[in-house]
Amino acid sequence: MECIRNCQRRLLLSPERRRNKSNSKNADFKMTPTHLKPGPFFVLIWILLAMNCAMADKIIVSTADQLEDAVDNAQPGDTIEVRNGIYDTEGSITMYNSGTVDAPIVIRAQERGQVELTGESYFSLRQCEYVVIEGFLFTSLNKTAVKLEACNNIRVTRNIFRLQETSSRKWVVVQGIWNDPNALSHHNRIDHNLFENKHMPGNFITIDGSPEPAYQSSQHDRIDHNHFRNIGPRHENEMEAVRIGWSELSMSSGFTVVEYNLFEDCDGDPEVISVKTSDNIIRYNTIRRSRGTLSLRHGNRSVVAGNFFFGESKSGTGGIRMYGDDHQIYNNYFEGLTGTRWDAPITLTNGDYDGGGSLSRHFRINRALIAHNTLVKNDYHIEIGFTNNGKYSKPPRDVKMINNLVWGKQSELVKIITSPQNMTWEQNLMFPDSAATLGIFADPEQIMIANPELSLSEGIWKLSSSSLAVDSGAYIQALMPFDDADGQLRDQLPDIGADEYAAGDVIRFPLTAADVGPDAGDIVTGIADSKDAILPTEFRLDANFPNPFNPVTHIRFALQHPSMITLTIFDVNGKHVETLIQEIRPAGEHTVQWHGETRASGVYYYQLKIL
Repeated sequence: MECIRNCQRRLLLSPERRRNKSNSKNADFKMTPTHLKPGPFFVLIWILLAMNCAMADKIIVSTADQLEDAVDNAQPGDTIEVRNGIYDTEGSITMYNSGTVDAPIVIRAQERGQVELTGESYFSLRQCEYVVIEGFLFTSLNKTAVKLEACNNIRVTRNIFRLQETSSRKWVVVQGIWNDPNALSHHNRIDHNLFENKHMPGNFITIDGSPEPAYQSSQHDRIDHNHFRNIGPRHENEMEAVRIGWSELSMSSGFTVVEYNLFEDCDGDPEVISVKTSDNIIRYNTIRRSRGTLSLRHGNRSVVAGNFFFGESKSGTGGIRMYGDDHQIYNNYFEGLTGTRWDAPITLTNGDYDGGGSLSRHFRINRALIAHNTLVKNDYHIEIGFTNNGKYSKPPRDVKMINNLVWGKQSELVKIITSPQNMTWEQNLMFPDSAATLGIFADPEQIMIANPELSLSEGIWKLSSSSLAVDSGAYIQALMPFDDADGQLRDQLPDIGADEYAAGDVIRFPLTAADVGPDAGDIVTGIADSKDAILPTEFRLDANFPNPFNPVTHIRFALQHPSMITLTIFDVNGKHVETLIQEIRPAGEHTVQWHGETRASGVYYYQLKIL
């Protein structure tokens, strides 16, 4: 544990004092709650929520023509509110205007889900910034509902996508401009939406990029708290729920974050989530009854952590499949999956590519770290070296398999089809129960064979106090300090598997429909920064901006090391208002938004706590 120094910083006094600042240079204003005092583990900064400040224009529209005119003429700070009803704009609602960080343009439904955009209606934004599209029901026919071309800081939130299709169609697309390789998208957010009932090829969400010769993916986009369900029937390609990049973009860094999403019955493609760029994070998602895998299909250096996979005995349900270099796969939970070969819970196939000119082939796996995963009651388990009928001849190389827990009642717990090269096995615990076999020869230091003594807790098989997995894991410097699948911090003697047997609060669970989609609570966090950025040299909590604000402000902070943090809002009396973050965050610069639409005007403060 490392603490940050004590720091308190006053920001604004009141709107009146702010206007007279030049005449009262040394003015002082103190309002410290007696029961909340600065201590060694947190920083306090005062902020002012100016809900009664003068507001920008609110434009009410009730026809398709009025909506298009309002979008054409939108200015920073405008809110375009669309009255309840059914609208057909007979084509694109095209936008070139931009908001600002302090004054975004908001286009929203009067009531969530009560404004239906049908027929040929769709949004097309080109080189726009700071725009919010909120609360619509999209039922358009054979149209991409939202297209972002070279846009940044666009938020698509709390919509329902239920498009009508008779041909292949992508539903939401983030991309560059086809004839301008230097026009890039970045820092967009797609959150709290419902995507359902897709039956033709194409993706619910597609993150693309710029064309040749740049071949650069859109960067720093975030896909979170969405509900994806009912995509199918099966197609062999181009029907993933989420696709990030394509083969020619695979060497570019996307820094895309896909987190806290629920996928149910996503059967359209062998890849439920297909990642085809580098340096992405796929975490804290729940995938249920979906016939396919989370696939790192192209690219390098991605992280897949803290995801829950439930097959519920449905045929063909899979886990994680990967290709490429330096991936980290940890803290994932797999239960009741039935898939094998391409679709085993942990799938390490051979590759047919190890450098060269063709980026569309299957990259050989190099230096993957697969650690602290739990596999229970699956039909198949860990499969290594599938050759695709002899087509793939390059086996995984330099893979580390550490601290994984496997309990199965049938088949081989580890199935070796082609022997991997220089594979490390360390401190894994496996229990071949009933008709299952281990499948390989290993020393006890590599694989301990024992009953893990798991107990069922809130639908998850977790460690009990008597489990041999407790305190038996290897210390992995590359991951420490880090939490487990529950969000509990691991100690210097980590447990084997995704669960750390600990007394702390569980802050992450498998997601349900109540946790995601348009009506779920809004947990607003920032987008992970580039892994190539220079890391901060100190812990830091910055002044929020703008201040005063109405209704959104941004909070920035820096972490020198990966840390378990909480970021909390309090009112002037020290009463808890909202917890914005309670999770492990990586080292780097972070930005969080706080929305104050439902809060009373007045003075608030926030607290960053390093646990």
